[in-house]
Amino acid sequence: MAFIAINEIDRLINEDVPYIDLTSWTLGIREQEARITYFTREDAVVCGTEEVRAVFDRMHIEMDHMVVSGEKITAGSELITGIGRAEDLHMAWKVGQNILDNCSGIATKTRKMVDVVKSYNPNMAVLTTRKGFPGTKTLATKAIMAGGAMPHRLGLSETILVFKQHLNFIGGFEGLIDKLPQIKAECCEKKIIVEATTLEQAVSLCQAGVDGIQFDKMSAEELTGAVERLRKEFPSGILLAAGGINETNISKYAQTNVNGIITTSLYSAKPIDIGVKIDRN
Repeated sequence: MAFIAINEIDRLINEDVPYIDLTSWTLGIREQEARITYFTREDAVVCGTEEVRAVFDRMHIEMDHMVVSGEKITAGSELITGIGRAEDLHMAWKVGQNILDNCSGIATKTRKMVDVVKSYNPNMAVLTTRKGFPGTKTLATKAIMAGGAMPHRLGLSETILVFKQHLNFIGGFEGLIDKLPQIKAECCEKKIIVEATTLEQAVSLCQAGVDGIQFDKMSAEELTGAVERLRKEFPSGILLAAGGINETNISKYAQTNVNGIITTSLYSAKPIDIGVKIDRN
């Protein structure tokens, strides 16, 4: 099953094929039966094949082979193949390729970062922010999940996360401390996470009853000490690391004993080199 709704599949097709495939029409190859094969030129974690299958369905292409998202593949492997009219295959070509190379790129980069983190702590989560390229959220979310990560927040309606920008409207840090009992009573089923930049802030917030701390732009060395103290005094607290964490420094943060590492870097993954063959069947 595709991760995105069929109207989104149609939108992706219409972006590339607003009317007809003028080239196939002009060459007179529209009705010839053919086979399309998507393959990888490098090792990767597959993502997006289910969406390409949905594209096939919309273009009357019969899928006859598919590797499911999340699987590891080696260079030269086929991801998905289909049979149909030459014109339909050519119209599906770039739509499918764009899905596969970008989603697989994110999934592959994610798996590498997840593997690094899990090598230090198998219970530590890799989480992604809401700072992706507009319009790509659904596929990007699937890609990071296929790679083994999870979305930090899918939207503002999902969780309570208090930033310093919020504090400007409730009397600052002390205003939040005063307001916490009311917030906890009104949102008794929700966890309350608050951003902190110092250990002192984190201790005060935990003493006041927050469920977790999101440390922003704290060095791995400082964070290690902060986590050690908080684990002793507040063993059930959720501790998260965020701000500038990417593939170059994630191994340091993986050794801090936080519950989760939050990153935006996965969305900027280099696309996987996906090739396409279209031949007479």
